[in-house]
Amino acid sequence: MPKKIKDNQSIKPLVDLLKVGQVSFKVLDKFPAIYKLNPKIKLIKEEFLKIQEMSNILDLPDQFNELFSKHGWICYSALSQNILEEAVKLGTENKIDEAKRLLIDSIDENHINLILLKCQSREHFKLRVDLLTLLKTDYLEERYHSCIPLLLALIDGLANDISNHIGFFTEKSEFELFDSITAHSSGLPFLKTIMNSSRKATCIEEITIPYRNGILHGRDLNFANKEVASKCWWALAALIDWADERSIKKHKNEEPFLETLKKYSETIKIQQKINLWQKRPSQSFIFWQNQTTETLEESSPEYKLLEFLQSWKEQQWGKLTPSLLHTIGEHHGKATTHIKTDYSTMKLLNFHIISSSDQTPSSTVIKTHLHYINNGESFTKEVSISLNYANQDNGLPELRNEPKGKWFILQNSLSQLLF
Repeated sequence: MPKKIKDNQSIKPLVDLLKVGQVSFKVLDKFPAIYKLNPKIKLIKEEFLKIQEMSNILDLPDQFNELFSKHGWICYSALSQNILEEAVKLGTENKIDEAKRLLIDSIDENHINLILLKCQSREHFKLRVDLLTLLKTDYLEERYHSCIPLLLALIDGLANDISNHIGFFTEKSEFELFDSITAHSSGLPFLKTIMNSSRKATCIEEITIPYRNGILHGRDLNFANKEVASKCWWALAALIDWADERSIKKHKNEEPFLETLKKYSETIKIQQKINLWQKRPSQSFIFWQNQTTETLEESSPEYKLLEFLQSWKEQQWGKLTPSLLHTIGEHHGKATTHIKTDYSTMKLLNFHIISSSDQTPSSTVIKTHLHYINNGESFTKEVSISLNYANQDNGLPELRNEPKGKWFILQNSLSQLLF
């Protein structure tokens, strides 16, 4: 395995290409007439310089791990570029305490919501969403003594399920993967080692690393703080990336420079879209009460929800099936049978939107008024219904309005009514 993340197969060709380009254009700059004879060369140089300006991000994962891995934070593929850049900047300026505070505070409600969103569409992880949702509440309400031990247990169980009965904290567990940021030897494998440190003596001093053995075996008694809890969520986020990359099973190959450059450019474009994304402005209750599928854009989450609720009202069970995230990949007829069983117990009479709030670039929560009959009794209820913009083939999150995705309802958000 390469000693540096920047030496990974998917990154090194770009680094080499940038070195070659830098030398080549220095030579061409000595003969400026060439740019006049062939204007395309000048355009290529301009594009190259734009990419070169952003190339410093190739060094960031290694810098991050060098600065923070010993403290219990490692760089993983889905780590926010803004957090990555700011933490490294503070670290290199010897402002380690400020960097630590940034990393701890980055594990907020929105970040945990993103983790839960990913868990909902992944094997093994989705089985634990209900428990993780409870742990989110514990974390936000500062019940660290409660959420830390269970997060450690769930991390161990997830690794066990994914890697064929070898837990996260066992000596035999192997987390290093080829061509990976998350599972580079300086990343998740290193984090596993320090979290699995032997803790043979009882310790009453406050710890800042989630030592699994010390916490679960009752040796580290002063573990219940935000820093330790946030690092448990951090480890879970890294484990999701590891599971995704493990399923791909990358192999060594010689990828052409131009193909690498194209992939890198696409990644930058996606990151720029994420950075530019903003929540839509809030609308009044009166505005939403008057909206229908006639007035809304078909690409909006609100249109998808009203379409779904209308199909439920008309008991068109087959139309509900493709609108639910958990049915992706299932046989339509079989899934529809289950949907009918779940939804036919209630007769939906009327509905309207109360408010809508964008949570992330791929999720929206819509507070909805429902009027329905259940067991012969009439009820009205306000329900917050979650929708994800996801890939239509695999259910993984997509940036809203990307061509491969569409809006899906999360049945979990209706569970209080259905079950």
